[in-house]
Amino acid sequence: MMQVVSRTHVGLVRENNEDALLVREPYLFAVADGMGGYAAGEIASRSTVKAFEAATYSLRHEMGEQDIRKIMLDAFDKANTHVFKMAVSNEQYTGMGTTMTALYLADADNAYCCHVGDSRLYLYRDGRLQQLTHDQTFVANLQEKGEITEEEAFVHPQRNILLQALGVEEKVEADFFHFTVQEGDRLLLCSDGLSDMLRKQEIASLVGLPDLVQAADALLEQSLDNGGRDNVSLILLDLTTQGEESCNG
Repeated sequence: MMQVVSRTHVGLVRENNEDALLVREPYLFAVADGMGGYAAGEIASRSTVKAFEAATYSLRHEMGEQDIRKIMLDAFDKANTHVFKMAVSNEQYTGMGTTMTALYLADADNAYCCHVGDSRLYLYRDGRLQQLTHDQTFVANLQEKGEITEEEAFVHPQRNILLQALGVEEKVEADFFHFTVQEGDRLLLCSDGLSDMLRKQEIASLVGLPDLVQAADALLEQSLDNGGRDNVSLILLDLTTQGEESCNG
């Protein structure tokens, strides 16, 4: 029914890969980008993904939007509580946290996203790329208010200041939304190690490459060529009905 390719790389500057991926084909996917010293970011992102996955096994295709919303938001709350308790119980983990952007494909027409932080979900359709998630950052809010341009936001020195992240506070307010998908759509989940290195036009030109594996590799390689200042992670999905294939690395 669809093709899925995932990639993750430590980048060219960082010592540890603090990103984590969830690829539970054919319907549940997530990217998490951890932060914190002493490998705490790595622990935060991986723990969050595991907690989220464990809390979403009750998802069923026949469920309505309200049930899906409750399960996904509750799963984010459980992941947040899990990481927060780890952080307050061990001083090495103080201040650790993680972003997470999760995608649930309910059926051939309906998809749902739950999101905290500045990892992203993009939709590529008919040659156009649309960012579906809203970055929960100081700079994204400035751009939304019209105080700075998209280009100014891309190069802003404070673009990575998060307004919230999982595990940092006792409570978190995740974004949740429904959107429709159709034959031929491509969906890209990525950490900011990709979106900070590639402008929207660059992402669009690479996501649209005919071969999905080539597209995923090109997104990763161009992120590294442009500096690779952070860990780079992505999940790229092609929603077609011609054959099934998965290639993860």
